[in-house]
Amino acid sequence: MPTLLLRMRAPMMSWGDHSRFTIRDSRREPTKSAVIGLLCAALGRPRWEPVADLAALKMGVRVNQEGVVQCDYHTVMDSIKSSGSKGDTVISQRYYVADADYLVGLEGDRSLLEDLDRALQFPCWQLYFGRKSFIPSCPVQVPSGVRDADLLTALKLHPYKGKHQDKPLRYLLEVPDSLDVRQDVPLDWQKRLFGSRCVETKFHPLEVAESCISLN
Repeated sequence: MPTLLLRMRAPMMSWGDHSRFTIRDSRREPTKSAVIGLLCAALGRPRWEPVADLAALKMGVRVNQEGVVQCDYHTVMDSIKSSGSKGDTVISQRYYVADADYLVGLEGDRSLLEDLDRALQFPCWQLYFGRKSFIPSCPVQVPSGVRDADLLTALKLHPYKGKHQDKPLRYLLEVPDSLDVRQDVPLDWQKRLFGSRCVETKFHPLEVAESCISLN
């Protein structure tokens, strides 16, 4: 099956998948819900429309550059309780990943992937990574983004140039079964319902014959 590639790089990104109340977590790599949310923004697809077609795409991530997990503190004064009365001051811890670079792949139907590729070139709404202030530092759309290769092959063969040319890169791929279960498959945005998927992490060395693109 063909694969669509996306580039995700920014000074700050947030990939929460089980945040609740005052603790807002972030994984070290993009979640499927975040990627699908970004694609919905590119397509101009509102929250009440189904996303089953996007959720069915098989996803993988190549970590070009590992980010650093950071935390900032937000203070909310004059908060409102569910009853409508005035609440106490709320302090929340919000985690994010700094200075990371990812190559994301989505494997599936060619017609859908080509539609997504065009939408990323001319997005309907603003694209961002987890928070509206975390905007991309380079185009998300990859030139000739739809590749005639399976997910892992497309991720491995895409050109790379980074600080660690002699070290293997980390890959996360959807698999039928594993001990690493992620609850990040969107089922219904409005009801905030998410399904699960299994992920496998592997390390693969760089191909010597690859041409390079700069991370700068």
